Amino acid sequence: MPDEMFFSADKKSLRRGKRHSPRTETCRPCFVWTKNEPDNKLRGVVMDVSPDGMRVRMIEILPTDTPIIVQMMRDDDFRFPLSVPADAYVVRYESGTGGFTDHGFQFTHKEIKRGEPRSMDIERKRPSRPVTRTRMYTIDYTVGGRDRGR
Repeated sequence: MPDEMFFSADKKSLRRGKRHSPRTETCRPCFVWTKNEPDNKLRGVVMDVSPDGMRVRMIEILPTDTPIIVQMMRDDDFRFPLSVPADAYVVRYESGTGGFTDHGFQFTHKEIKRGEPRSMDIERKRPSRPVTRTRMYTIDYTVGGRDRGR
């Protein structure tokens, strides 16, 4: 894995050879559970995230190709959710020092089905004149006096 890393020409970011989209580093708590056992929620920390997946550090080891669900949490006590649960699967895992294991998750993007094409009838209408309000005032006049002219 370190052999695939190289620095870009601007020396601002580290790129990996097989990466499809850029990652954003974070340190966010999350729950991870398998689709088979939704009641067994495992705790982890999201180390980085991209539109295609994320890297999560956990104590437990999940085997590759395991379908999972990931939910990022707002607080360190794992009480308030930050995002909706996302479907993913385990791509890789790598054991590190301290007893933690880094897992690579790839999101399962749901395919959007295209509906049947429908014909659209477009009627061409002449533009109507804009409606403008007219200002009309009424006035009562009395000519001559109170008794006359009514």
